[in-house]
Amino acid sequence: MFMFRRRRTALAKRLWKARVRRDNETRCAEKTSATAQPATTASVAHPSPVESDERQFRNALFKRLDDRQLETLLRAVDTGGVDATECVAVRPFLFSDPAVICCRLWRWPDLRTVEQLKNTPVCQTAKQPDMVCCNPYHWSKRCEIERPPPPYSRFVKEKLKPEDRAPSECSWDSNDDELRGSFSTDGDEKPNEQEWCKVAYWELSQRVGRLFPVDTKFVNVFWNVPLGTGLSLAALTQHHFPPTQSPPESVLRNRTKIGQGLALSREEDGVWAYNLSDWPMFVNSPTLDDPDSKSYLVFRVPSGHCLNIFTGNPHGDRIRYSNGLRVGPVDPNAVRISFAKGWGPKYSRQEITSCPTWIEVLLDPCR
Repeated sequence: MFMFRRRRTALAKRLWKARVRRDNETRCAEKTSATAQPATTASVAHPSPVESDERQFRNALFKRLDDRQLETLLRAVDTGGVDATECVAVRPFLFSDPAVICCRLWRWPDLRTVEQLKNTPVCQTAKQPDMVCCNPYHWSKRCEIERPPPPYSRFVKEKLKPEDRAPSECSWDSNDDELRGSFSTDGDEKPNEQEWCKVAYWELSQRVGRLFPVDTKFVNVFWNVPLGTGLSLAALTQHHFPPTQSPPESVLRNRTKIGQGLALSREEDGVWAYNLSDWPMFVNSPTLDDPDSKSYLVFRVPSGHCLNIFTGNPHGDRIRYSNGLRVGPVDPNAVRISFAKGWGPKYSRQEITSCPTWIEVLLDPCR
């Protein structure tokens, strides 16, 4: 019994040490360390009211978690969410929003309310209204959108050769109503009614691998995560470049930033993208555009944040006109997401095809 108690105490201490310190706590700790006095004369530091509440919550939470749950929570925190598949479910106690305090302790010290949070698709506790998941990596912070979002405001009309365009882009005569190559770059493929989207991976202006059909509620898109299931972009690149030809240096550098990538989830209010990587991602979607603008908007989604990227109600079938030609996207359900690198007038990259690594999400029309 004593051995098990020591084990629980060790797990609790490691979890408490792993918490994310606020700026004022860090400065206070550094100041205390720099001016430390001998133990006989040192003054006792009193915790702040916020830290006292967190200690009280910690004690109450750890008493309610069994050893397996403590290990799961510590593993998720230690790996930064890489190994965070299991829930840490508890019933609400003392504190009205235990998930908020867990996320504040181990992820976002500035978090205020539960309205800022959203369960990730992998969290099974969300289906249990009487339970709360205390795994901080089963939560994502909602991205607060500004219009336009500075400094990533608007980007100019893309000037691409037809062969370099993404699957959702093409141009044709104004009298031609046929969508050429829309929805798939493989002309003989037919959409599967069970599929709600297809994912295309791009490196600069080159498509890498085949389209990846998605017929599950959500899908993870990542580089090469040992415990990951879903679309591995690393696997797509294995047969892309010939042995004698290496990818550009910018592509090689950016591949290392994809990491856990993102999760795409089809939900009741639309399609959500969850940024699981350590770097921001940049999103362009027809349902996030300003209907009064002739250009498109690019939104920055920080690490650990989520965004509703498609509501299923775009601002009409928006098509730009240029010299008598109709210029894409001809598919109003196409969403483009760049990993770590933004594009637009505030960047040297004016077009998304200048971004080293990015994906295009081709969505079926909502039925």
